[in-house]
Amino acid sequence: MTMDAILPLSDHRSDRAPHEAIAPARHTPSTGPARGGLSSVRVQAAIPENPFAALSGANGRPLKVAILSDFTRIPYANGAVFQTRALYRALNTCGHQATLIGPRDPDASADEIPPGTVALPSLPLRTYPGVHLPIPVGSSVLDPMRWDFDICFAQTTTLLVEFGIWLRKMRGIPLLCVNTTHLAAAYDVLLPERVSRIGAVHTVLHKTLRAPMERLFVDLYNQGDGLVVLSEGLRDYWRERGVTVPIHVIPRMVPEDVFERPLGPDPYVQLLEERGLDPRGPRLVCAGRHTREKSQHRLIRIFAEHIAPHEPQATLTLVGDGPDSAAYAALARELGVARRVIFTGEVPYSQISDYYRHANLFLHASLSETFGNVLSEALWCGSPTVAFADGMGVSSQIQSGHNGLLIDPGRGPIAEESANAAFGKAVLALTRDPLAAARLGSAAAQRARERSSPLVVQRMLANAFAHAREHARQSNLRPLVDGPKALQWLETFRHFRTWMGFTGGLFAFGHLRPAAAPRPKGIQPSFCA
Repeated sequence: MTMDAILPLSDHRSDRAPHEAIAPARHTPSTGPARGGLSSVRVQAAIPENPFAALSGANGRPLKVAILSDFTRIPYANGAVFQTRALYRALNTCGHQATLIGPRDPDASADEIPPGTVALPSLPLRTYPGVHLPIPVGSSVLDPMRWDFDICFAQTTTLLVEFGIWLRKMRGIPLLCVNTTHLAAAYDVLLPERVSRIGAVHTVLHKTLRAPMERLFVDLYNQGDGLVVLSEGLRDYWRERGVTVPIHVIPRMVPEDVFERPLGPDPYVQLLEERGLDPRGPRLVCAGRHTREKSQHRLIRIFAEHIAPHEPQATLTLVGDGPDSAAYAALARELGVARRVIFTGEVPYSQISDYYRHANLFLHASLSETFGNVLSEALWCGSPTVAFADGMGVSSQIQSGHNGLLIDPGRGPIAEESANAAFGKAVLALTRDPLAAARLGSAAAQRARERSSPLVVQRMLANAFAHAREHARQSNLRPLVDGPKALQWLETFRHFRTWMGFTGGLFAFGHLRPAAAPRPKGIQPSFCA
């Protein structure tokens, strides 16, 4: 593909105009205080062309795209896998051939796996039921002539990315990587709770694990043809650490088929009445996987110490599930707010918008986001939001005072306690000023559509695809399949040895914490549904 075919997007940034008009949002009717969620009436317009339709393979045929994913099914609500699903569907919709390559999931049923999926042998990650680590085993995997793609899109946090690098060297297949995890915060969640509180442990791990991991991934990304990051903060983070390939800042899309549907029944009424609570009280909601890196424990403490004493009817609903759910429930009991902190368990993706739109405020305490999917969804739904400024994904999604409020998270125990108090004060102020909350919600819905509508994101991804193919062409790749067999074997051993070593270490590391309970099946959609 020549540069003439590249879609116009000169700086690879995400702040583009919305692709279609949105009628002014309005508040949903409520018998109690005005809720934060907004509903919109879409202006009818011609259906725009799928941006991927402008791309083609050799001789104008449809593209053959390999998608490297950490999941071959959707075991639980997960931002990265939902985006993989959206890309898979968008490519197939316009006639391209997308092939999912990822770990074999022994719990998957036939209808959950997309047709043509390549499921590699895998090891389970004990602390994350539903997560499996792919390993390069099997003669068919090691046969480079089996693989025939126009581009490889590596949306993976594991060393499955080595497979994409190997394909690039063996067959000359362009490789576009995606950074989906902020590595600086990721390792902590594998540590036992008590160990994670020891400062010396983090100092040691920073030198022995975090820094080497960052260097490893810099080297991996630089062997590709481009890196997709989800925020400007992550672009700067990787540039400072030595990534030299083109970096594309592309946020995740919000699927309109899920978040533009009519407002559903109020899910809070039954939840609150079962506990003898007034459904008309201020409803605070947080959504996401229950792990330490998402910081729901900090949110529970803020609620107990800085919100609940001043707002007797306020409730905090935690939507989702995860390995730390039991610990969070115990913390709520310890702080005396168990009755007012509600755990929904995992909620079907198709129903999550009702939790956003029937709540007063959305709260977000995580400091580990490359891009907060749940935050993006809540903003799309017009939820007034209070969050901590993380300098990464959240800080790129919220313009404080315009479409939400950002609070400095503080560093160190004293500063963090001051930050917690400021967070609680901001929440109380918005619950008592519905007009201010409504202004934030309206701006949130508008900006989310400007940045995260499917067409906007697909246009940027299609552009990144084209740039990656051009980068590979200009790199004058010489596929090793045309060279000596000994050189092919050496290169295969070099890449797959690193892959096996890293995966084995991660598998062992996953045994440091108690095994989490198995995930319920059938809650989330399949790739093709």
